[in-house]
Amino acid sequence: MNIEAIITLVVLAIMVFFFVTEKIPLAVVSITGALVLASLGIIDKSVVFTSMGGSTIILLGSMMILGSALFHTGIAEKLSIGITKLTGKSENGIMIATVIVALLLSSIASGLGVVAMMLPIVMAMSMNAKVSVSRQLIPLSFAASIGGNLTLAGAASNVSAAGLIEDMGISFLSFFELGKVGLPLCVLFLIYFLTIGKKMLTKGDSSDPEYIKEYTQKSDGNTNFSPVKAAIASCILVAVLIAMAIDHDSFPMYFVAAVGAVLLILTGCMTEKESIKAIDWPTLFIVGGMSAVSQAMTDSGAGAMIADGVVSILGDNPNKLIFLFLVLLLTVLLTNMMMNTSTVLLVTPLFIPIAVTLGINPVAVGVAICVAASSPFLTPVGSGTNTLIIKPGNLSFRDFFVPGIGLTAVVLIGSMVFIPIFWPL
Repeated sequence: MNIEAIITLVVLAIMVFFFVTEKIPLAVVSITGALVLASLGIIDKSVVFTSMGGSTIILLGSMMILGSALFHTGIAEKLSIGITKLTGKSENGIMIATVIVALLLSSIASGLGVVAMMLPIVMAMSMNAKVSVSRQLIPLSFAASIGGNLTLAGAASNVSAAGLIEDMGISFLSFFELGKVGLPLCVLFLIYFLTIGKKMLTKGDSSDPEYIKEYTQKSDGNTNFSPVKAAIASCILVAVLIAMAIDHDSFPMYFVAAVGAVLLILTGCMTEKESIKAIDWPTLFIVGGMSAVSQAMTDSGAGAMIADGVVSILGDNPNKLIFLFLVLLLTVLLTNMMMNTSTVLLVTPLFIPIAVTLGINPVAVGVAICVAASSPFLTPVGSGTNTLIIKPGNLSFRDFFVPGIGLTAVVLIGSMVFIPIFWPL
């Protein structure tokens, strides 16, 4: 019996309890969980603090600054007025525009970057149309995750899965091939949020008016539009998005984002104080703490223990469709507790060899892993895209879980239909 794995799962269960009840702030729960696991020797104590200063944190903080620059330079307000002229001021019109743009952008750029850059625009559109800000943020975040399934490069987890599978000598997917399942899932996503999902979103507007005023720079009446600063900021933001889409090893996303943030300050688009205020520090602590917990899930063998349990339940000759469903389900559950890339690195080396042994198409299983890893819809800590909208929307665990459970069901059912069609088991 693996004691370290059991301890990790117990700590995680306690963390989930506090996430759900919200008796303690999410950031405090995340850091406390990481500190407890380090104190018990599950992970090295340095891991807790390297996670707090890792590349994910740099990427997240830099993208917050880049997103905030859209308000500071007046770009967000101008764009929001233009977009609402096209969509109208209805909640459905704004939601459709938000979701479609997020889906398309996230197919070629980091979902985190997409949310950070669209967040101020969506907030401005919602305020301009006098509709709930918080009700628009969940569809935005979820769209940035599921849109990664439109191309193989849409999410870092897709690239990781493809690399691991090809290292096993298995030919995987071309750049656009994942879109065979990604496109219908995106259509189902839009239909869901315009019907059932819309009813599951938080009622009214839960966003904090004081935070919104400060974030949008309207607390002091600052609504001036500077064409020069707007042009400079636009060039920097577009360059960052293009560099992220290329994602060359020489210029990783976190480095590009950091350079962009520094350039905004050096060019006077934002001051140093404004950039520091743009960073939501509790969000960084949530991501840093959960990164350490994710490392503990891998190092302790807790994730592998869960996966092994599923495999043992299946037996030696499992039904192919049942096997595919359990791969999807387990990956979805893990990606809501761990980072999506960590989940892929855990389950891909486990399930692909099993699929080959059982005579099940490993490409179909790989596609299932990619899709499920991009479905962090149940918790606010499953993805950086989710944690990024917690503060602006003043969102609770329930605000993610209630619409997320229905969307998760849609993704699972849609995947079970479309994956076997395009990649027969």
